[in-house]
Amino acid sequence: MTDNKKWYFNFGFLWTGQMLSLLSTSIIQFVLLWWLTEKTQSAIYLSAATFVLYIPIIFIVPLISPLIDHCSRKKILIAANFGIGAVSALLGISFGFEKVSPIMVLGAIFLRSTFNSIRWSTLEASAAQMVPESHLTQINAVDYILRGITGIAGPFLGAFLLRTTTINSILNVDLIAAAGGSIPLLLISFPKVNSIATHFSVNLVKQIGRSLSDLKSGFYYVRRTPGLFMFLMYVSITNLMLMPAESLLPLVVSTKFHGTEISMSTIGIAFGIGSVLGGIILSIRHGFRSRIKASLTGDLLYGFGIFLIGVASEKQFSLAVFGWALAGIGESMSLANVNALIQAHTRPEMQGRVFSISTSLINISIPVAMVISGPIAEIFEIQFWYIFSGVGILLLAGGMMFVPAMFRLEKPSPAKILDPSYE
Repeated sequence: MTDNKKWYFNFGFLWTGQMLSLLSTSIIQFVLLWWLTEKTQSAIYLSAATFVLYIPIIFIVPLISPLIDHCSRKKILIAANFGIGAVSALLGISFGFEKVSPIMVLGAIFLRSTFNSIRWSTLEASAAQMVPESHLTQINAVDYILRGITGIAGPFLGAFLLRTTTINSILNVDLIAAAGGSIPLLLISFPKVNSIATHFSVNLVKQIGRSLSDLKSGFYYVRRTPGLFMFLMYVSITNLMLMPAESLLPLVVSTKFHGTEISMSTIGIAFGIGSVLGGIILSIRHGFRSRIKASLTGDLLYGFGIFLIGVASEKQFSLAVFGWALAGIGESMSLANVNALIQAHTRPEMQGRVFSISTSLINISIPVAMVISGPIAEIFEIQFWYIFSGVGILLLAGGMMFVPAMFRLEKPSPAKILDPSYE
């Protein structure tokens, strides 16, 4: 944890650069998903897009997460920025020569997700060092305000660019964002981490052994932190129910509401506005007394929002827009508090591993959801997932409000029992 009273300057520079990267990611994601929707009109392809989006988060990032704790976080962020830009540039070339296919787009989504997941794990670990514990909830609220702003601008700019230029030109935006997002990183210093291992062996086998050993210690840390594992499993179950509804949204807009890219942009902007409002609520209140209750409240709003999308008729697109805006408020309230909880209850030298492992545990149910949701959506009416998920989340989150074990993470506890090598 930082003791520097000017921490907000470093943090401000850090997030100024990442705003551009966030905006670029929002634009490109909107464009690629809408291209898949128009090209395939298939729930299976959209489910596959979400599947490949989360595979790196679940299986790849934890294996390389020890690098975040042992290597220069500044260099990792710069490399991740340019990795995303390079993937988009290569895909843009394919679009330019009209040699692109849905499989190639899925591959690009996979690679961009890999670099982006590394970037966000590094950012979250760095923020936990830079920001005092008492400000973590507010800072995560600001984070979701910024994400919400890019969520508003991204779909709007994406729809505008689709109407005015070619996709290969749009994809070049990522290269510009990579350069612009890296410049502020050169102007700030990152707090040093007190780690027992700051150098990796040149021998590849030893490097792998060290990474696996560090990963094991991270899992041990998560398991031994009172209440953390149970809380992460709850969030994983909510993702199991929520993600199919999110991934199938372009198809719902296109088929149920007979919308265009402008319609998709409108509902995407509504979610961004909701994210901003959720962040503002957390900022004004300086966080809630219980971060877990605040997170559960956010899930209740999210569940009710997607339920409204499910029950809206084809002529009630405005109701669906309102529901997705409520989901945006709920997501920012929920995830901002999840991040603050993990940051507040994790030792600095374990931040990279714990964030990566927590992200994997939270999202491990998503591949299962994607495998079953696509075929079921092809068989039944697509709004089935929205009604089912909405009711399920309302029951689950509401019930968890009355489970004492759910709140163990927030209770004062003796020093956490760790692997002896980290004491």
